[in-house]
Amino acid sequence: MSTPETIVSEQSIAVPIGHAGVVVDRRSATGVRVWLLTAILFLVPLIAYWPTTFHEFGLRDDYSNLREAHEEPATVLKFCASHARPIYGWLLQATYGQADTVEDLQWMRLGASLLLGAISLVCFRGLRGLGWSFGASLSVAVLLALMPSAQVIAAWAVGWPYAATALLAFGAFFTVEGALNMGLSAGRGRVTVQWMVAIGLMVVGALIYQPSALFYVVPLAAALIAQRHRTLAQTARWVAIHMGFVIATLGVAYCVMSVLYATGVFVKSGRIAFEHHWGEKLAWFLQESLPNALSIFVLNDNNHRDHALYLGCAAIVGALLVAGAVVEWRRYGRQRGIIWSIALVGLPVFSCAVSLIASERFATYRTIFAMTAVLLSFLVASIRALTENWAPGGRRILASVAVTFAFFVAQHHAYALIAVPQGNEWQLIMAGAKRVHLEGARPRIFAIMSSPKDISTATIYHDEFGSLSSNSEWVPKEMFKRAMHDLHPEIDNLDARYDFHLGPKLPVDQRFDVIIDMHRLRKSYTDN
Repeated sequence: MSTPETIVSEQSIAVPIGHAGVVVDRRSATGVRVWLLTAILFLVPLIAYWPTTFHEFGLRDDYSNLREAHEEPATVLKFCASHARPIYGWLLQATYGQADTVEDLQWMRLGASLLLGAISLVCFRGLRGLGWSFGASLSVAVLLALMPSAQVIAAWAVGWPYAATALLAFGAFFTVEGALNMGLSAGRGRVTVQWMVAIGLMVVGALIYQPSALFYVVPLAAALIAQRHRTLAQTARWVAIHMGFVIATLGVAYCVMSVLYATGVFVKSGRIAFEHHWGEKLAWFLQESLPNALSIFVLNDNNHRDHALYLGCAAIVGALLVAGAVVEWRRYGRQRGIIWSIALVGLPVFSCAVSLIASERFATYRTIFAMTAVLLSFLVASIRALTENWAPGGRRILASVAVTFAFFVAQHHAYALIAVPQGNEWQLIMAGAKRVHLEGARPRIFAIMSSPKDISTATIYHDEFGSLSSNSEWVPKEMFKRAMHDLHPEIDNLDARYDFHLGPKLPVDQRFDVIIDMHRLRKSYTDN
């Protein structure tokens, strides 16, 4: 399928020589449209997450990462490597090492938004190349950067490598496709180079963040949806090659880490373990991860607030997906119906394979980025099939409404459920640090730990949306250290200049110079 640029070029060939100026004008207009579209795809996440990006806050790991990146450079790398993500650790070390204050974390969040824009652009170009229509490609590309998974990536300073991994996986798919389409005429050496590049992209991605490496499945699903020329047997072989490649490269990454653990380069975390209770894991997947992905833009909530809306949205999306499969079956025959149905069931599961294989059962949005994107692709394709008889204007209105809704929901979720609550905690700690006087006797500071009842939002989901960082035995201490460093960057060895204590209650038999009551977070409660 030709992209808009090539279409214009082909049409311009037919223009008589005497109208060369028309050719130039058309090419110029096409170039402007390309740049305009590129700008839009980058600006959508950039503007949506702008309030979150430049709000002053950190998350629980940010405070320790900032300190360790400057004081204990190997710690971040070793910790991430213990969870089989050494390149992730190296990337965090490199970026946190460039940040001096909590305010500087905004540049990492800005980078995440730009990477989400890059994913949108690559997705749009990739889908167009695979045969998708302009409108459907644009819808998937824009919505991709506004999903809850993307909201977490944009709001977490530690999340930008997740987006980088998704880009690597996208590139790996098209590199493999290029190798498969080259044939013998291209030369064995060139094909080998293509395969080696693809292997390198996937292995590096797996050593950054394994769940995002399965973003490889997104263009695979898109290609399967749009390309109907293959028979059932041909499709099975084609999908088997791609899935086999993913499994093999993840296996290579696992072997690399096994060697590093065996040789003592890194110490393996006890959290790295395989699942053994498959029945329970399947039930977990159907009850938690899958509904989170199906609900698309409606958040899950630990308190079951708006639970009916959450389940209802998941049910509606599921019904639309089934309807899309039925339409595909009726219009293009039994083989296409079988291909579509098997892919609709199998590819989302495969894109969540890392979480399924791992023994942990913590359903987070950051781990289902790939699965949600696969389902989004099927959803857009299904809606397009169901509205085939609509006028073009009606389709555009529907797409505009969906994108506008997703934009404002994403902006609200990232800002009101992540940036503001975490910012409230940081401001409480910072206010306490400002009251500390380092002259004279060593000041004694006591921080009263927050509790789950102190959340400042009605909606809370695990450690991602509406959660507390200070409800911990170590985070408030790291937050206070960071606050003191940000206030007094010129003083070395600040820890020796004060005594910091932490507990659930203020001791009645001791005197403290500064008391930081994290229970005051309740006063910031909002109905979000």
